[in-house]
Amino acid sequence: MRHFFKCLCFCLTSLLPLTTVQAELTGEIIFRPPINAFNELWVTNVEKARDDRPFFNLRYSPEGLAVQPNGNLVVTTAWHHQLMFGNDIYLFDKKADFPKVRDLTRQQFSLIWGLDISQNGDIVFTHERTGPAPATGIYLIPKHELKKSRPKVQLLKEGEAYTVEWSSSGRHIVYGTSDGICIFNILTQEVLQITQDGFNPAFSPDGRYLAFADRAFAHGRWATTYTISIVSLTGRSNLKSIETREAEPGFLGLKWSPDGQYVVYTIEVDEVYRNFAAPINGGPHEEFLDKHGEGVWLFDWTHTDVPYAVEPMNKLTTLWGKLKQQDLK
Repeated sequence: MRHFFKCLCFCLTSLLPLTTVQAELTGEIIFRPPINAFNELWVTNVEKARDDRPFFNLRYSPEGLAVQPNGNLVVTTAWHHQLMFGNDIYLFDKKADFPKVRDLTRQQFSLIWGLDISQNGDIVFTHERTGPAPATGIYLIPKHELKKSRPKVQLLKEGEAYTVEWSSSGRHIVYGTSDGICIFNILTQEVLQITQDGFNPAFSPDGRYLAFADRAFAHGRWATTYTISIVSLTGRSNLKSIETREAEPGFLGLKWSPDGQYVVYTIEVDEVYRNFAAPINGGPHEEFLDKHGEGVWLFDWTHTDVPYAVEPMNKLTTLWGKLKQQDLK
């Protein structure tokens, strides 16, 4: 009799529809609001749309933003307050009772394109030289230098670079150039070019995937869609492609959700910013961060659901070196 009931339960279970439940988009973010508070940073929970609250009042309007994953540090870029052109990097501790904003670069650099802070607390940024400034390239401010009144800034690699991002282990950075996407090994100084085109590269939280925007398709004069490509870094170099919603020309940003289940992209539609989360396994794109009738263009997650991912160095080097250029075009 017991065997009969086991068989019956198995048969009934097999008749149930097989469905995949998509994880809900969650997480806390720090962002610059799209209202007349451009020198402020706010904080909110994605799953609680009305939980917005002012978080920090800066002296200057932030143009770049990066939050230490699962940590306390926040870095921003803002225009020099005394110069007509150029920006500086500012740092503060979001957990301090009375956080003090520190200027880390003190008008040493001209145009800083991108920056990021690792889970370890190391800061990396890209710089384009104009006038009597340091060379164009990628720069590092190590964590131990942040304790000093004038942190030492180290040139990692000279040459053109725009957006930049740390891998979860802090051993690699990925950056975009006008000739494609490259990965830089912090330990060996080795550079691997991944694509000959594409932009806005981003590592997944667990270090297993790389996403980047690619190939714009025009739909009339002002409507454009982009392809977001996802490359597996720990197995076959197969690609997944996600097409964005129609937008005005000019791609604004690409990130991963903290759990690695979504790629999040920012576009401009009808002269306002829109933020969408696209499931990597397929499904409708979910719009979020609707603040006062528009999205936000400057934000970052405060945590990752993968606290520390160790990258298989040899496998990554081998795989990245073998990615076929024709597969990425």
